[in-house]
Amino acid sequence: MGIAARLPVIGANPCVALTLAISALLLTGCAHEQNGGPAAVGAPFSDGGVAVSVRVESHEGGLWVRADLRPERDGFHVYSLTLPDGGVDGIGIPTRIRTEGALRPAGPATTDARERVVRPEGLDVRLPVYEDGRVTLELPVRRVGGTDRAEVLLSYGACSERDGCLAPVRDRAVALTLRPTD
Repeated sequence: MGIAARLPVIGANPCVALTLAISALLLTGCAHEQNGGPAAVGAPFSDGGVAVSVRVESHEGGLWVRADLRPERDGFHVYSLTLPDGGVDGIGIPTRIRTEGALRPAGPATTDARERVVRPEGLDVRLPVYEDGRVTLELPVRRVGGTDRAEVLLSYGACSERDGCLAPVRDRAVALTLRPTD
């Protein structure tokens, strides 16, 4: 006898009973979903005046590291991915994201945050930053065998036109344990 015939749904045919059982499992979270939930979540932290959270998600057949960066003080902006490696005239630290361990980059980091330029008071430079609010970095990655452990390394800084720039953060590691693959 099949599972649908053994389900205790009074007055229902086996197909309806099976549909109800599957729906109940999905609604209660007892079923495993191929693309459900993050593949890994790192511990959130705050450093350099910026609150950060990191996760790995599967989306459209690929894996993505997503890092949310949010300046904690009004008027401060996260430096852009387009800021040169040495900054502008040595000022500023470019935002960077990279991976080690079980994850390897499969393309460049991107964001849909809008870029703007700030001119910090007292400095004769124009620094590319992102507009107010949260900035989500996205890095396409691929999983490599041998381990379920990965690290995401973030470098970033924040600057304000009125209140100067905050101490930069370089290669801050976020440890991740990846969910097993099917």
